[in-house]
Amino acid sequence: MPPAHPLHAVTHPDPYSYYATLARDQPLYRDATLGMWVAAHPETITAVMRHPAARVRPADEPVPHGLCPGPAGELFGRFVRMNDGAAHARLKTLLVAFIREREQENEHEDPHESAAPPPLPPATYDAAGVDRYLYAAPVHAQSAFLGLPPALHADCAADIGSFLHALPANAGADRTAAGHAAAARLLTRLKAHLAGPHATPALRQLIEEAAQDGIAPDLVTANLAGLLFQSCEAGAGLLGNALIMAGRRRVSQPLTSEAALALIDEVVRLDPPLHNTRRFMAESAEIAGQRIAAGQTVLLVLAAAARIEPQADWTFGAQRHACPGAALARRHAAGALLHLLHAGVDPAALAARFRYRPLPNARVPQFDFQEDSNP
Repeated sequence: MPPAHPLHAVTHPDPYSYYATLARDQPLYRDATLGMWVAAHPETITAVMRHPAARVRPADEPVPHGLCPGPAGELFGRFVRMNDGAAHARLKTLLVAFIREREQENEHEDPHESAAPPPLPPATYDAAGVDRYLYAAPVHAQSAFLGLPPALHADCAADIGSFLHALPANAGADRTAAGHAAAARLLTRLKAHLAGPHATPALRQLIEEAAQDGIAPDLVTANLAGLLFQSCEAGAGLLGNALIMAGRRRVSQPLTSEAALALIDEVVRLDPPLHNTRRFMAESAEIAGQRIAAGQTVLLVLAAAARIEPQADWTFGAQRHACPGAALARRHAAGALLHLLHAGVDPAALAARFRYRPLPNARVPQFDFQEDSNP
């Protein structure tokens, strides 16, 4: 059976024929079941993204209500990814330049050496250990790339995980409280490092350039945390789906770095980690012949657009909020995949039994679960 609607498609075993049909036959339509507009064709998605009335957060909820008040809400509200303002646009320009410079410094490193993965899963390399690794590895790798010292990597990964778990509207009081505590710890830790004697020259230069542009250090610190946050769930999906593809193809050691990168590129094209994103209309607008009212939401089905333009990196977004670290994410995922294979993880066994986490946008496999449990 095909998916009932685009949000069901994220966890469907094989939604890609459905996505191709959606992009071809329903490029922009109102979905009464979801209560949202759906854009599925590259041209309509691009038109929505470029429209000045289309925002990354609802006008009346710039920060999820469940995170307010508290440190987690304050952190979320400072992310450039979650803002459309001029100040955040200036900071994004600096962050993109910083990332580009760091990539040039690291472009000749072997993915297996540069990804800085966390410690190995348990000695049995069981499904629970792999699940933990999926979420920890991207943050460890991003922490190393940003120039944070190894002593901070595990703490950053743990705090990003707690912050991520606090975001859903149904997170509950305990997870929300843990998210607030994690956000406060993370910001304190990063701020202390940036102000201390061991901050790298690149990080110091970023702070100085931001100050020259009138951007406070606290905003830079929050967005370094934001780069860790952005790497987490997407990185988990990319690595997890790579393990499944490797298992179905009976890939094992020895695997070269070039082959690992090639497999990651195939995952990006054929089974990407991010399927959807949203835009919220601050004003009414006419797009592709449809009138979208102020206050309405548009679901942008990036995975459907990728059926039409498979080489366009739709899973990493586009336009003003395109991810600047697409190449970096591939390298980190390839390094983590090599790390797991070298450690003895059997991708065929993982591919034989998994399900997808019930996420609205990200396609992240879960290998440790009870058959009769709800996702």
